[in-house]
Amino acid sequence: MIRIFTFVSALLCCTIALSQRTNLDRENFRTSYVNLPSKPILDSTKRTYSINTGSITIPGFKKLKNGGSLDINYKFHGTKIGTVDIKKEKHEKKDKEGKVLSTSYTYIVKTTYSSSATLSVNNGTNAESYEKSYSESEDYASGEFTTYKKAQDYYNNNRHSLRDKYRNDHKNQFLNSARRHLINTYGYDIETHEREFFWILKSKKHPEYAKHQEAYEKLKTVFSTMQHNQPVDSIKTELQSVIEYFNGVIPRYEGDKRKIRKIRYASYYNIGKIYYYLDMPEKVKEYAQKLIDNDYDKSDGRYLNEIADDLIKDFEANKTKTRHFDVKTEDLSNQPDENEATELTDIEVNKAYLITKENDTLLVDIKTSDMNKIAYSLKTVEYDKEGKPFGTRVRKAKKCSQLVFVDGDHYRNIKFKESSIKGGAVDVDQMVLGGATDKLCKVLFESEKINLYLFNNKELVIMPAGAEKGKSTMSAGYVFGFKKNLTKLAEGCPSVQEKVASKTYKNNQEDLLSFCKDLTNCSAD
Repeated sequence: MIRIFTFVSALLCCTIALSQRTNLDRENFRTSYVNLPSKPILDSTKRTYSINTGSITIPGFKKLKNGGSLDINYKFHGTKIGTVDIKKEKHEKKDKEGKVLSTSYTYIVKTTYSSSATLSVNNGTNAESYEKSYSESEDYASGEFTTYKKAQDYYNNNRHSLRDKYRNDHKNQFLNSARRHLINTYGYDIETHEREFFWILKSKKHPEYAKHQEAYEKLKTVFSTMQHNQPVDSIKTELQSVIEYFNGVIPRYEGDKRKIRKIRYASYYNIGKIYYYLDMPEKVKEYAQKLIDNDYDKSDGRYLNEIADDLIKDFEANKTKTRHFDVKTEDLSNQPDENEATELTDIEVNKAYLITKENDTLLVDIKTSDMNKIAYSLKTVEYDKEGKPFGTRVRKAKKCSQLVFVDGDHYRNIKFKESSIKGGAVDVDQMVLGGATDKLCKVLFESEKINLYLFNNKELVIMPAGAEKGKSTMSAGYVFGFKKNLTKLAEGCPSVQEKVASKTYKNNQEDLLSFCKDLTNCSAD
């Protein structure tokens, strides 16, 4: 009878033990190793590169001033501002019956900031050459303003700082992307972090809790000694007892209950992770399959199988069986510091087609820093045979017919007299000669009847089709005779003249664009 009672008691205790909570905690540990490249240069004596920017370094390589096995050219093409629109939004206040009590309007500035860059790589070890392009475009919307002019003034006063913000953001994104590509493809990046984890029991009443905690402490201590440039043989030996413990847990917990599968899952997962950081991908695959077969969390099994396959692929490409070795990175280029290098070679440029007065079409690059001067003179970047910038060429606006940027902005040579309300650059010819002079203006609207241009981002120029000269709407003649001038332009179109008479149009970009569109669409009355 006593024997039966003892057996029943033992069976009951075992059942209670197996039914204990099996909550698991992520417990972090430290690792250190070398990330292997996908397209390595196996001959270490040929791991050299030359690059035209000081912002990118390839670990495991020697940087030369020129003639590296990898000859790399990175070019940021600058940031372009799209069409600036000031949107009018209508707001109505209604009573309970839906009757409109009051109407108000707000104005929001909207535009787009677009940047681009290219990374060109010539690999002398296998005669491979390729180019990667980077681009980013972001929409901008300001806060709300109570008048059109307040919105316009806000943008004009802040346009440079807004552009600089987007330009810097995009430039950093492109450089980081280019850097990641070069390192992942060719470099030997040292990785040391504490983000990895094991699954360890946190349920104190579980019979494996103490042993789990003890195993984790040993894992944490041994892995903390791992160095990227030291072999892992001694670590493998020290962790053998921990692997044996987790393997020993598995047969003690048989069955299909979820809690039973969960404790086995922890063992399979932990052993798989140990083998992964001991550079044993075939063993990782073995335990990945056990995780899948255990059917507690198949996704972790698939994940371990995937990273094991990637490691096998990296080992094969790099002709090695380890991620632990010395990485030597040197700079033998004797280049100037990064800021100076950026001024000389990392130029922000905007590509455009220039059509001269002689009707020649040229592909040119214009520095972003020179964009605010193109109304009067065009300073283009000149390149040597190796594609590196060495100087500039200046052409006056009167020698240029059109300028069409690759991103779509269009400038045309317009002869007109600049208003006396000036800001920024000044037309020297106009000061000396007086009267109307040639200037490059941004095309806002062109039709068979009327054209509208923007000069220096602030002065509107209106010009009937076929006319030789335009008129600045900031001139005294237009400011004080606005209705008279528009009425004359709208001759033959009474419906548009009626709108002029009722003060539908104001002397701003939004309303003058509407006037030009209405006049163009007006049929003979």
